[in-house]
Amino acid sequence: MIPPDKHFPNHSSVLLAVLLWALSSAALWAQQPLSLEQSVQFALQNSPQIQKAVLESRKSDYQVKEYLAIGLPQVNANTNFTYNIKLPTQLIPNFFQGRPDELVPVQFGTTLNTSTGVELSQMIYDHSFWLGIKATQKLSNLYRLLEVKTREDVAYNVVKVYFQAQILGKQRNIVQANLQQVEGLLKATEMQWQNGFARKLDVDQLKVNRSTLQTQLQNLDLQYEQALRALKYAMAMPMDAAIVLTDTLQETNLPPTWTPDALTPSYQSKIDLAILDQQKELLRLQHQRTKAEYLPSARFFAGYTLQGQANAFGDFDNGRQWFDFGLMGLNLRIPLFDGLRKTYRLQKDNLEILQNEKDRQLAQTGLEFQYNNALLQLQTSFNTLMSQRENLRMAEEVYTVTQKRFREGLASITEVLGADTAMREVQTNYLAALLQYKWASLDLEYANGKLLALFNQ
Repeated sequence: MIPPDKHFPNHSSVLLAVLLWALSSAALWAQQPLSLEQSVQFALQNSPQIQKAVLESRKSDYQVKEYLAIGLPQVNANTNFTYNIKLPTQLIPNFFQGRPDELVPVQFGTTLNTSTGVELSQMIYDHSFWLGIKATQKLSNLYRLLEVKTREDVAYNVVKVYFQAQILGKQRNIVQANLQQVEGLLKATEMQWQNGFARKLDVDQLKVNRSTLQTQLQNLDLQYEQALRALKYAMAMPMDAAIVLTDTLQETNLPPTWTPDALTPSYQSKIDLAILDQQKELLRLQHQRTKAEYLPSARFFAGYTLQGQANAFGDFDNGRQWFDFGLMGLNLRIPLFDGLRKTYRLQKDNLEILQNEKDRQLAQTGLEFQYNNALLQLQTSFNTLMSQRENLRMAEEVYTVTQKRFREGLASITEVLGADTAMREVQTNYLAALLQYKWASLDLEYANGKLLALFNQ
């Protein structure tokens, strides 16, 4: 056996340390509690959808700067080299021999030509440019509104899934409590059967009921795990993270009645309308930019060039072969006729503005419908919840009385099982009504544009 090297730790100790570290990390995850607000905050900070919207906003800021750069001086350097394989020939009057009516062929230029220069251009006036600056700023504002809209949608999805997971957790607790009651009743019935005070059929029926509840509990565990995975997906949390929901779904702050005057609609301030208004501003600016193309534009230009001419490369060493020149000027561009291109574009811009107005009308009607529908759904779900709560109270009371009468020998096991089945059905209906009420409350806050305000966003 080869002893371990004294300079290195034992491999088994290293593996043990790694294992303990991994277990401690897993334990930290396992101990991570999540309230509803913490879940929403985590999603708002880690959602790829929101991060993408933030990047779009940042990108729009650079688009504004990029467009502003058009109005700054533009400087370019250029160089050119030409080798004339054969000089061009031109016909000129024969002044050399005093016969101007006669044309003679001549060649001008050198075999080698090179030039290097710098050009400067500066916009002086272009009305469409200044309108474009306003448009890029409006576009940046639009992306920020879209970012808020994305945050609102992410928060809505997280809250809705969180409520669903809460209902499954509450349903699991109820089924587990029912299972404990059935197991206690089964234990007492088995003792009665052994003493001759109960039938074997009663014991078997209770065992069947226990098996049904055990299967239901197992399925709820799987459904609850699935709901947690859906919540982690909505939050953009790693799927292997273990979480514990700390909030419980309670009947807190339930109003005694709901009337249309109980809430003040505020869907007029919904982000959807603000987005459409911003889009309309962009369309109007685009229309103005198209009209501005009819106006003249002015640009200043200047340049300096160093030019060399020679018949051989060695001749460039002679300073007499190099010449420089410079220029500056003003360019005035006056549009005259473009084949009616701008006219057609103006008509298209007008149609897009009209489309935006129709979109806003539809959005306005849709938000009003969404609000009214959410309010009616809240009233309906509240009434259903109150009815189911009373049914649950009576069903639990009937089940308790039936259990007591069974222990006293005044009721059959069939009555007990019937009361248990009725109670579990009412429990399921009550939880479904509670979930619908919570969802309706969420929809009303979302329709009014107040969802992010609940989480200080």
